[in-house]
Parts: sequence; structure tokens; C-alpha cells
Amino acid sequence: LADLGGDESARSKAIADVKFTYVVACQLYGMHKASKDSRERGLYENILNLMLTYPALRIAYIDEKEVPLPNGKMEKHYYSVLVKGDDEEIYRVKLPGKPTEVGEGKPNNQNHAIIFTRGEALQAIDMNQDNYLEESFKMRNLLEEFLIKHGKSKPTILGVREHIFTGSVSSLAWFMSNQETSFVTIGQRVLANPLKVRFHYGHPDVFDRIFHITRGGISKASKVINLSED
Repeated sequence: LADLGGDESARSKAIADVKFTYVVACQLYGMHKASKDSRERGLYENILNLMLTYPALRIAYIDEKEVPLPNGKMEKHYYSVLVKGDDEEIYRVKLPGKPTEVGEGKPNNQNHAIIFTRGEALQAIDMNQDNYLEESFKMRNLLEEFLIKHGKSKPTILGVREHIFTGSVSSLAWFMSNQETSFVTIGQRVLANPLKVRFHYGHPDVFDRIFHITRGGISKASKVINLSED
């Protein structure tokens, strides 16, 4: 697309923006924004710079507000908030309570942000992964799998091999990267076929978004019962 003329390049970018949305579920964004700690403030400013550099990027976070009650006491209210650009608020949705009290942090972080996504397919990806160019070429063929019946019905989760690009940082990171490869690529495939018991591992799985958003989200968030995002 970069080699196209000015008008064609802008048109191609506009089409991509219509077809794809990028939502980063950054649970502590609001706390970093309000913090006076230089390190946390720096994290907020770095995210702000990313949103200014990439206008299509959206940040979803959980906001806490102290609200006065008629009896004079204060009560905390929690909101799912979506922002863009120069910290411009797009949506604010009130939550029934504190998300981490009803479930684990990571799955609730995914589930509260899913309402801000669009389209029929949803890919969940971790921050230590890279959807590099070669992987992107596979996406069109991968999405076609949603149209093919495997047994009685069409799939609602498409499992994808996890590639952790931080594996080259240190020997420990390299070991953890290989551990993920063996667990995700080999273990998860055995769970899927022949055992037929595989659920969502998390990343970089692709979901039938409409199916999952009407069934409580893509992650189980029960405390203790579900120890991870599975």
C-alpha cells in the first residue's frame, strides 16, 4: 500500500480502518493517568503517544469514581471506558461492581473490553506477541474456516500457533518461549483432536465474535475455579 499514490494510499487506509479495529485492554490506564508517580505517569504518556501516532488505536480501561450518596457517604462506581487519540473518551459503560471481585484479572480485562470491538471475528493477542507480516497473509484463509462445517456445526474458535517474539531477550525468555510452543502448539492440538475438549487458550486465537459475546465473553472469569483465562 505504501507504493500507491497519495489518494489511493489514503483510500486503502480508510478501507482498512473500516474493516479492522484495534483495542488494547489496559486495565490500569486510568490509575496511571491519575498517578503522581513518575514511572506510572510515564507509562500513561507512552500509551498516549501511541494513540497519537496510530489514530486507529483504541484503549479500553476500567475507571473508578467516588460518588456521594444521600446519607453523605461515598461509594465507588466502576466503568468500562474506551478512549482514542489525545485521550478523547468515546464510550463509558457503568459496571455492576468491581470486576476483579467477581473473577480473575486477565479474563475480566478481556471481557470488559470485548463490547468495544466490531465485526464478526475477534482475535485475542498478548502484548509479548507479534502479528508479523507473514502471519497476516494467513488471516484470509484462516477466516474461511468459519464457513466450513467440522462435524455437526461450524467452528466458533480457531486456534492459532503462538509466537513469542521476546524469546530472544534472555535465556529464561527463550526457555519460556519454547515451553509455550510445546504447550500451545502440541498440547492444545491434542486437546482439540482427538480429545475434542479444547477451550479458549487465549492468544492468538480467533473467535466467532457474535457467538461468544452473547454467551458472556471469550474468557471464563470465575474466581478459583478457573485459574487462568481458559
